Amino acid sequence: MGLLLASALFAVALLQALIIGRWRNAINERPNPSLEGEGSLPSVTVIVPARNEEACIVQVLQDLHRQSFPKEQMQVIVVDDGSTDRTALIAEGMRYAWPQLRVLCSHGSGKKAAITTGIDAAEHEFIVLTDADARFGPERMNTIVRVLSSSDADLLILPVWTIGEGWLGALQREEQAALLGITLGAALGGSATLAYGANLAFKREAFRAVGGYHGDRFTSGDDVFLLRRLRAEGKRVRALMHADALVNVDAEISWRGFFAQRIRWAGKMRGAIDAFSLLGAIGLLWPWALALCTARFSFIGAMGQHGFYQLVLLLMAWVLWVAPIIGMVQDVKRAFSKPSGTAPTLLALLAFTVYAPLIALLSLVVRPKWKGRRVPPRTADRPRHPR
Repeated sequence: MGLLLASALFAVALLQALIIGRWRNAINERPNPSLEGEGSLPSVTVIVPARNEEACIVQVLQDLHRQSFPKEQMQVIVVDDGSTDRTALIAEGMRYAWPQLRVLCSHGSGKKAAITTGIDAAEHEFIVLTDADARFGPERMNTIVRVLSSSDADLLILPVWTIGEGWLGALQREEQAALLGITLGAALGGSATLAYGANLAFKREAFRAVGGYHGDRFTSGDDVFLLRRLRAEGKRVRALMHADALVNVDAEISWRGFFAQRIRWAGKMRGAIDAFSLLGAIGLLWPWALALCTARFSFIGAMGQHGFYQLVLLLMAWVLWVAPIIGMVQDVKRAFSKPSGTAPTLLALLAFTVYAPLIALLSLVVRPKWKGRRVPPRTADRPRHPR
């Protein structure tokens, strides 16, 4: 029985290694988009949904104002999602010196309603979403619009990097690097399953063609649910892995915020159950099964050759679990010219293995607050259907 279980665990590890190997190949062999071209680029609308972001809204708007992309071709819409601070007032103060900037109140509650409000007011076909707490370089809009306009993409998945200090910041950085590898690797390989609402571009017509967020039952998941709707309708989804398109977000600075954020993220995945999410659930539980089987292994109990084969299978399963993930994270770091190092990745992987299943369970019963608002399990005020 022990040999059979070890063989099954090895088989799962081998399957995971093959999947991650495919993602790594897609990352390392990704096409290098041409960012040079003649003629003018199409105009774009940037939507910044914001709730209680008075400490960050100036910085993100300054980053947008500093873009090399022509300002007269870039409409920026800040949509205030019921802020209780000075977010809208600060954005309004910047509007007088920036004719292309608009500040609107959301026609509902939640990020999806805010995005829908912005799209309803958008003047241009190309839409770029930007979180109010993100930071980025001056070539971001030029890079995104050039690639989106020269490709057949209806939606463009874009990269996000987490910045933080100390052990908690490093944990989030390594976790985000692994998630970025999964997100971009799968998308570049033709099977996009994840996306980032903090950095996402799409065509307005594609959003309207699938009904936007109309009828969504969950308040969060503005990225994943839109992606899946577009894929279900046969829309073209592409990914851009380019340093100029990257946005940076700050890590959570407290353990309480860290766990609340992840419980909120895990909660939305209940509405996105498919083969990929089921594989993800297996991936969360499999290391625990491997650790339990390894802890219970005994040469005396296994007896002779069967014990040797069982030990070899368990050791190979551990290697096939750890090595591909560490390799993928290093690939992502190289792609974005980030400092490498396997030790932080290994420690973060071990920590993730411990807390991820617990977070998945807590997300079934815990409703954390997000920016002063209790996150309901389902959408209370659904965004109205885009016209």
